Amino acid sequence: MVTLDIVVPFYNLGSYFKNSLNSLMKQTTTDFTVWLVDDGSTDGSTALAKQTAAADHRFSVIELPRHEGTSAARNAGVAAGQAPLVTFVDADDIVDPRFAETLITGFQEHHADIVSVGYTWGGGWFRGRGGSDGRDRWQQISKPDMLAQVTRHGSEVGGYIWNKGFSRAMLQAHQVTYDTRLTIAEDYLYATEAAAAGENFWYNPVVRYTKINRPGSTIHSRTWEMSQQEDAVFSQMAAIKQRALADANNASR
Repeated sequence: MVTLDIVVPFYNLGSYFKNSLNSLMKQTTTDFTVWLVDDGSTDGSTALAKQTAAADHRFSVIELPRHEGTSAARNAGVAAGQAPLVTFVDADDIVDPRFAETLITGFQEHHADIVSVGYTWGGGWFRGRGGSDGRDRWQQISKPDMLAQVTRHGSEVGGYIWNKGFSRAMLQAHQVTYDTRLTIAEDYLYATEAAAAGENFWYNPVVRYTKINRPGSTIHSRTWEMSQQEDAVFSQMAAIKQRALADANNASR
């Protein structure tokens, strides 16, 4: 069995998808499976996914019966895999050739519940804390700091799920899944619930993930209703954070 499952939901992404697949095919390790989850695509994305899977045994395709949304697609990908470590890649983004290798190393060396790596956004913009130099070095993060990082926008570790690896055992023990009712901020909620469930967190600031600033993505097409939903999700996250910190304090007494 491989160490890492990489879940990649996709829906009508055109040329962006090809670039993302190419970056995944260039990984420096073979110790992973990529689950390409077709969320009802109607363009050429499905054919491209199948061609990739036929050419590279590390890739498998899952076809949802209809367009169900990113959360449902990610849940399907997680359910299909068995690897002890799970990560997520958005199908229009680019990963460094050492993305998988770095996550696996951090997970295995530190027996981590969540491992995180550095990221860029828009092909050059980097979120750093105090001028982080992005060197390849692992550092442990306390639970309060991890919860603080994942529950706010634009922090160095981030509340995103695509620069992180999650212990499958931890996810299963605490029944952490994506809320399929959400159309925005579902990744923040997932990361917050995982951070609340876990105890051992490690971060490596070396940049291994590039978020592509794609026209038409959710961040560019959000409606007023979606903004209201995001506010409600962040309120829910704050409550989860408070409960987790209170439980941690009570356990230490």
